[in-house]
Amino acid sequence: MMTAAQIRLNQNPILTSLLLGLGQGTFIAEKLFPRLPQSLSSVTLAKIGDERFRRYNLRRAPGTPTKRVEIKYEGQTYTVDQYSVEIPMPRELIREADESRKLNVGNYLDVSRIAMVTANDILGLDYELEVGALATNPASYASGHVQALAAGTKWTAVTGTAVTDVRAAAEVIRKKIGKRPNKLTFSADAFQAASTNAETRSYLPSTQMGPATIDQLKVIFNVKDIEVGDAIWIDGNGVGQDVWGNNAILAYVPAMNGTTGDISLAEPGFGFTNVLEGHPFAEAPYFENGLKSWVYGATYERRPNVAYDTAAFLFQNPK
Repeated sequence: MMTAAQIRLNQNPILTSLLLGLGQGTFIAEKLFPRLPQSLSSVTLAKIGDERFRRYNLRRAPGTPTKRVEIKYEGQTYTVDQYSVEIPMPRELIREADESRKLNVGNYLDVSRIAMVTANDILGLDYELEVGALATNPASYASGHVQALAAGTKWTAVTGTAVTDVRAAAEVIRKKIGKRPNKLTFSADAFQAASTNAETRSYLPSTQMGPATIDQLKVIFNVKDIEVGDAIWIDGNGVGQDVWGNNAILAYVPAMNGTTGDISLAEPGFGFTNVLEGHPFAEAPYFENGLKSWVYGATYERRPNVAYDTAAFLFQNPK
């Protein structure tokens, strides 16, 4: 296992800036499972108990002992997994790009950017698939926090009640964690079902012809943020599949600002992603004689984890 210092020796700062600066498009994994930066591959965090939610006899007569509450916490160890990818770029392509640049050709190929965009997209999709699988797995949720919709209860059915379902789920979460859920995450299919649902449309102005907008849905469902996962992946048969399937997830997601150190797991968040600081990063390109190519690499050490399974609610098959 390489140390952090050894890893940094192989890091290319210019390409890393490019890699970190690229947007993830419709990737939403980090918005549901926010980053929790760490310096080591393994870190132990304290997960506190429910002492804050209990009622105590705090009345005190003069001279008598003050009520003392012992806080229980569970130390959990979180580790990260390493994911790496390499993109070979033939030297002939680089040669052509260099000649185009010398001739001031406006549409010359920026080889480094092509390699880093490709690496970034591959790493990002892999992460999105992992979080999507974790967040849509009923086993990630507490008992009573999963609703499988079928037939007349689907949100695409005339009798489907998307608003009633989401608001009821919000109360289930609130009564477990003491906070209202603040994020509603839709797959592409679920978003279509929710925005055109008959009950949802009953809250819209009578003059509105189209489906509900995201801003309207925030008000109707009483959530601060709505995310739509449009990402797809191509299976072995060349067929596109939705990363987030046919699911909707209502959750409480705390703000974790790693730049200020304002991170607290006292917030009952549904989940988070342990990420090694500085990741993903670009490796220093190297030339491989056998391929006659420059090889551009990128590495991402992270692992998504469910923290509080009572802080979210899963709707299956809304469409």
